[in-house]
Amino acid sequence: MGVSRISRRLRLVMPVMILALGACATAASIHPVTTADLGAASRTSVMEASLLRPGVVGFQRVKFAQWTAGRGMFIDRNDPRTASIPKGMEEASIYAYVIDHPRFGRYLIDSGVSRKLEAKLNPFMRRAIADLNIRIDQTTEDWLSHEQPPRAVFLTHLHFDHVGGLMDLSSSTPVYVGAGDPEDESLANRVTGRPADIALEGYGPLHEWRFGSDPDGVFSGMIDVFGDGSVWAVWLPGHSPGSTGYLINATDGPKLVVGDAVHTRLGWDEAMPQPLPATARASAELTADRLRRWAAAHPQVEVFLGHQSRAGQID
Repeated sequence: MGVSRISRRLRLVMPVMILALGACATAASIHPVTTADLGAASRTSVMEASLLRPGVVGFQRVKFAQWTAGRGMFIDRNDPRTASIPKGMEEASIYAYVIDHPRFGRYLIDSGVSRKLEAKLNPFMRRAIADLNIRIDQTTEDWLSHEQPPRAVFLTHLHFDHVGGLMDLSSSTPVYVGAGDPEDESLANRVTGRPADIALEGYGPLHEWRFGSDPDGVFSGMIDVFGDGSVWAVWLPGHSPGSTGYLINATDGPKLVVGDAVHTRLGWDEAMPQPLPATARASAELTADRLRRWAAAHPQVEVFLGHQSRAGQID
């Protein structure tokens, strides 16, 4: 789930909004940014070789909330390939992932949820969230009451359902995100009021991963986060320009968190396209295809989708 799909709700009111707000595209965030102080650009073949070594990182997925929405929020109903999918509702969840490195400590991938966020959103975003019927199982504040806080947060992207939990964390916590995500421009960002910046209030600059091109041409790029092959940031552009997945060489086997590069079983198992702006569709489908092919070639890697488990996995 993210701003890109919420933007579908704008169609009926868009002409009035354009007159009221002007037609200028707006960046997803105006929060200050700096270059990430972690990691070095690498290549797929080196990342794959790291999987041959025993895993050293603790890994757990934490469920924070769930919501219900029509399938049109997850697949592009204007694309003829989705015609075979019957109308209906989909259950989706908001997750974060905890990684515990034996040397460098604890980190979160995405941030969970906070009850503080909704009250600070503009009326349009509050209505959109109400329509999703979000049910919170636990907040990040609840989770922190019995867990050690993270040293940093690695975001998959800047959409509201991935950044909201930052409001429950200490604002001194470094936050990392893929380069290009803050600068992603659309009219939807202006209408939704930059929820990421609300969640980031009081934080220092965003630390942007600076991906180089993958010399192997398998992915768009990757970074060896700690320099020891234990955690990798993988550039997965499409759902957003800086969308980032994370490959973790965990103690119980390698895990690949793909964020909303592929967010549902319909996207993964049946290759259904997401409802995205025309400018993002080609890169999103290329990224999703690359992920499915790579995962098929590496069946030992457990894949975690953005908002649903894969078929056969239990939430």
